[in-house]
Amino acid sequence: MAAQYDQDESYASHQYIMATELNLMPHEVILRRTLTPNSIISIKSSFARRFHHAVAHPELQVVVEIGKGLQGSVFEQLGHALAMKKERRGNERLRTSLKKEYSLHSAVLEAFGLYGEMVESTVRVPRLFSIVNRTNDDFWGEYLPKLPEDCRTRGTLVQMERILPLPKIVRESLINYFYPREDASALDPSVVQHILDSTPNKHCLARTYLGRDDGVFTREKFSLRNFPLYLKSMERLGLDTPNIAASMGKAYALMHWGAGVNGDHVEFVLGTSAVRGPKGPPGTPGTQHRAVGLYLIDFGQCESVDLSEEPEEVYQALKVAMVTGDSQLFIPHYRKSPELYSVFKEAYIDAGRLILVEKGLDSNFNVDEFMIEYEDYTEDFL
Repeated sequence: MAAQYDQDESYASHQYIMATELNLMPHEVILRRTLTPNSIISIKSSFARRFHHAVAHPELQVVVEIGKGLQGSVFEQLGHALAMKKERRGNERLRTSLKKEYSLHSAVLEAFGLYGEMVESTVRVPRLFSIVNRTNDDFWGEYLPKLPEDCRTRGTLVQMERILPLPKIVRESLINYFYPREDASALDPSVVQHILDSTPNKHCLARTYLGRDDGVFTREKFSLRNFPLYLKSMERLGLDTPNIAASMGKAYALMHWGAGVNGDHVEFVLGTSAVRGPKGPPGTPGTQHRAVGLYLIDFGQCESVDLSEEPEEVYQALKVAMVTGDSQLFIPHYRKSPELYSVFKEAYIDAGRLILVEKGLDSNFNVDEFMIEYEDYTEDFL
């Protein structure tokens, strides 16, 4: 099982922000300061207290659903720093099987491990711990009774790193800033609290939609789970969209040329991890330091790409995946957002060149030519 805290030394240069300081700021400023991968937020966390207490008390280690998608459901277990993705019945026979995703996810993790530092990537890919099949009696004997009743069937399950949600103070500001209202008056505190108290809204990750200008929020369907951060909203908040675009460009290059994975339907989300605080006296009980990071997730619809094939075949496989599904929600559009796309493209090309040279494939592929083909394909396809 993974340790509760991420001990990456790079966090030493990050900006620590106390939640007590944020409480004094307007919601727009809170979002500007926290929705960036160089922030570490120090909070009073009831979750941290429950987590520590549950570590020594197995009877408190309940399993809670924190997400649901095409392949099945995602759960967390209190007292364990991991998430569990359980495949829904019948999905194991489809091309989107969890076993296949585990293989692709592993390939992407390996590529980030081999080449991520070289290309200076800051995007994080959740670590994998194990894959469990339906015949594992020891595992299912322990976990099956803890699952919700409608999920108590054996199947394939993957244990991976848990991406922690955005802290409560960030979620509260998202509500106050984005929840639709008739005028500019302050939002009723009871409305804010009602949304915060909803269990699904506690599992808040924010999708960085650089490829879509704007979207509509409604009161009836307002949700913090998989919260959409549209480009215009990010620009109004003053978020560092060029940095996010460059990070995405490097991540796509790592998937394509490092892992041989097409990146179909992957997602980029802002989430957090628990890290150790700065050197000095320990924090008060229940204090937790949460590092904001940009994560690359969801490889369930990806396909592997054989880099020993002819360039034309490889280019076709990659560019098709980049214009289908949700990919265009994340990738800046080269016509609508030319400056932002230019940042994405430059980062992709620079990273791709380095990786291909390192792998001895630089005479086989030309990433500059590939991006030109991608642009032409995007023009025709969209």
